[in-house]
Amino acid sequence: MQERKKGKYSGDNVLGKGIAALTVTVLLLAGCGDAGSAEEKVDSDAVVESAENADLAEISGAAETSTAEESAGGAEETLSEKEDGASLTEEPTDAEEKKPVTMAELLGESKKTQQEGAELPETILWFNATYAPLTYSNGWDWRLLAGREPTEENKESSRDLLDYSWNVKDRESALETTAKLLKDGHRKKCIDDTKQMEEWGILELGEEEFVEQLLTKELDDEPGRYAVAYLFHRAGIEPEYMAAWDLCRVNQLYADYYFCGYMSYEEAMDASLANSLVLQELYGSWEEMVEAYLLGYRFWQGDPIVDEYGYDSPTQERRHYYEMLQEMEDGPYTLDWNMELKKSW
Repeated sequence: MQERKKGKYSGDNVLGKGIAALTVTVLLLAGCGDAGSAEEKVDSDAVVESAENADLAEISGAAETSTAEESAGGAEETLSEKEDGASLTEEPTDAEEKKPVTMAELLGESKKTQQEGAELPETILWFNATYAPLTYSNGWDWRLLAGREPTEENKESSRDLLDYSWNVKDRESALETTAKLLKDGHRKKCIDDTKQMEEWGILELGEEEFVEQLLTKELDDEPGRYAVAYLFHRAGIEPEYMAAWDLCRVNQLYADYYFCGYMSYEEAMDASLANSLVLQELYGSWEEMVEAYLLGYRFWQGDPIVDEYGYDSPTQERRHYYEMLQEMEDGPYTLDWNMELKKSW
């Protein structure tokens, strides 16, 4: 069997592990990075700025093409970020005969069938694993698509959360949101903040002087995000490395879009497959992907103070969920990172 190539950010390219010990010396910034309890909207006029993101641009185009084909008759990081629902099955009443049923059928579609009680295909479980720490932090089940049973109450709450967290109200706004994440996401925001600090002449200052100077500036972003971008720069971490933060949320959103009726089952899974193949190309293992994801989460939170214990650190809390999932028997990270992802729906 031909050996799969390592991810672009695997092995010696993994830079995330050195950042955890860095701190900004003025504790004032520890409280400045509150990005809020809900996911912010992504900038709207972004473009792919470097060849580093060419593969992300391709997947963005593929997703838009796929959904555009199915939306000819209508309009085309989902839940809040304390971030992200549904099973393939529903228990029949005693009077009903058991029969094959799918999530698609539960939502009024007539797609492929799945045997009552059967697990999701491994490829879809792999998709679920990319956003499992969020699912787990919400107290949901990573083995269910989007984390929850497809009850009307759950679907309605998911629609409300998509609206509140992402300003997603319908198919059109849903597709616009994932397209922006695929093109730019917080990678672009981190690049912009770093360029701004370079223009101010504060990027190469020591920590104490950096903080003093930063607090004199008129800021276009959360102060804590500038501090995290500064720490990334000092550690040699390129913003593109944290692409996992944006791409894992894209998989989460596709599942939520299906759950809420904004995408069909097949198109949501097709888009997740294309997105997940990019993740496999970028990273060489679950550990590497999660390290990159946590860097992006840290930037989003504006979380500059991350110590060994992390009692007050949202980033360390999110890492803790990942570590619990790692230890789970038959958990998401027992799946082979390098499994062949293929269409099975």
